Amino acid sequence: MHRPAAHGTPRTTPRAAQQAASDIDLWQRIGFELRMAPDPRQPLRKPLAYFHHSARFVSEASERARPYLYYVYQEVTRRELPYEVLLIPIIESAYNPRATSPAGAAGIWQFIPATARHYGLHVSRWYDGRRDVVASTAAALDYLEALRDRFMGDWQLVFAAYNCGERTVERAIERNQRLGRRTDFWSLDLPRTTRDYVPKLMALVEIIANPAAHGVTLAEIPATPHFETVEVGAALDLNRVLDWTGMSATEFDRLNAAFRKRYTVANAPSTVLVPHGHATAVETALATLPAHARRPLREHVVSAGETLSHIAARHAVSVAALKTANGLHSSALAIGQTLQVPLPGAELPADPGGAVGTTASAGRELVVRSGDNLWELARANGTSVATLARVNGISPRSTLRPGQRLRLPGSDALASRGAAPHYEVRHGDSLWTISRRFRISIADLKRWNGLADDLALRPGQRLVVARPDDAGHQHDI
Repeated sequence: MHRPAAHGTPRTTPRAAQQAASDIDLWQRIGFELRMAPDPRQPLRKPLAYFHHSARFVSEASERARPYLYYVYQEVTRRELPYEVLLIPIIESAYNPRATSPAGAAGIWQFIPATARHYGLHVSRWYDGRRDVVASTAAALDYLEALRDRFMGDWQLVFAAYNCGERTVERAIERNQRLGRRTDFWSLDLPRTTRDYVPKLMALVEIIANPAAHGVTLAEIPATPHFETVEVGAALDLNRVLDWTGMSATEFDRLNAAFRKRYTVANAPSTVLVPHGHATAVETALATLPAHARRPLREHVVSAGETLSHIAARHAVSVAALKTANGLHSSALAIGQTLQVPLPGAELPADPGGAVGTTASAGRELVVRSGDNLWELARANGTSVATLARVNGISPRSTLRPGQRLRLPGSDALASRGAAPHYEVRHGDSLWTISRRFRISIADLKRWNGLADDLALRPGQRLVVARPDDAGHQHDI
């Protein structure tokens, strides 16, 4: 069900074998393998001039590559491509899978939508394969192999075509052929960005091969796998993976930028990346996950005459929750517009008889109600299943019974030192849903956290959810 995300062996050049034996870090190993050199007849600027004289840019990009570099290195090695390919994501995106260009290119390889479709990358409002490091790397290397074959192994032309498109390069070659001119990269009339692209790559070769000479400090990245892949299936809230692995929201999103809503859906890829060594824990949890834990996201197509109030009432959710789920800033709708409808239980109901456990006013305890489970209670209270189970001396797989009382993590310590409990914002959260979850007013939530009316919450952001003098209990609203 899972596999290590990297495989293959480095090419056995004498220098590669020598460096592998000495256990050097990955950027050093790559630096020893770079071979591309400029035409001595073509004067180039100083290497850092191509990067606004910023050694910091290169250093930060080398660090940002940490989660992905070993995987890409192994794939380039397996396909016997030149190691200069590993430097393309520095130029394209600084190894940031969330990077998006003004032209709509996305991911570390900066695929435009048309090329992404041609190379089989799935792109929808739920999932963007251009930001999936594994899928996009396979597509990028497929594309580079096709360009290599098309341009007879001339890698300067290959990299130029990667930047501006193969037909642009071919037309420039055909034009020079008609005029009886040379057809190497340096002789072609190409767009200015492309004329700079190949020299910029050569400058980067010089910097990575000799970082100290240019005042650049490269990140020390071990030549070991950073992640594994796990197929989790459709209709899964991926916040569960955070609980199963102990990953932070930031770490999960760094590895899984392709999932736009941190949720898997049918007819879209559902392979997630987890830190190396954690795949088994996820597989074990998936094997015992009850069927009712997988709930497909609901959608509603707006018909003529419908309003948000009508749609909210039809699906038993609030207007505010509908707006939050769809990023709406007004109540205006368009006929045919598709809305995501929040899942049942995604917001804490005002009725105390609802499905999510409520917090007792006398202390940090939960009273279990019919239908509650540890995962939903942990998420609703800003903690993990493992922590909630440990505090209560029960198994993470325990079946809860209505009326059972559960202590919340840190309740004693918080009460003793008067500290205000915090909550880490997750995808889909809003001030309204958080205020309902912790039974506080939106006004208090804003005041305690210094929030403006129009502030958009960020996943991973920590919010104070009780006054210091009220730690240990929460307000009714």
